[in-house]
Amino acid sequence: MLLTLEPLWRDHDGMLKFQFSVQASGFAAKVNFYGDLETLEAFGCSLCRFPRSLKDEVTFENGSIALRAFVFDGVGHSALEIECQRSGTRLVSAHSLFAVELEPATINRLGSELVSWTSSDAEEAFVFTAEQR
Repeated sequence: MLLTLEPLWRDHDGMLKFQFSVQASGFAAKVNFYGDLETLEAFGCSLCRFPRSLKDEVTFENGSIALRAFVFDGVGHSALEIECQRSGTRLVSAHSLFAVELEPATINRLGSELVSWTSSDAEEAFVFTAEQR
């Protein structure tokens, strides 16, 4: 899995425009969205503590993007679900939804690296790579 989050533009109030892209399990998605570093940091912190139980689910949703870490069986196997939506005319609209099986420790590492990136003020692109199960 290759996941990138590139800051494209920053407003005077701290709002950022990001380009999110992911390639995994034979699927790929790329979409732009607006957000802030505090929300991404909170998501990263939640991923660091995942999973707290077999029913745990950690979610980041922001308009055109949703990321969900979840446990999918009784022994703690986990996955990251990626959903991207681009609205517009028939020529530009798109929807992508897929999940990637990942070790809980890999999801924790994603969270830790995301927190570290947000605290560095996110000037450069965030790039995360992981082996799929």
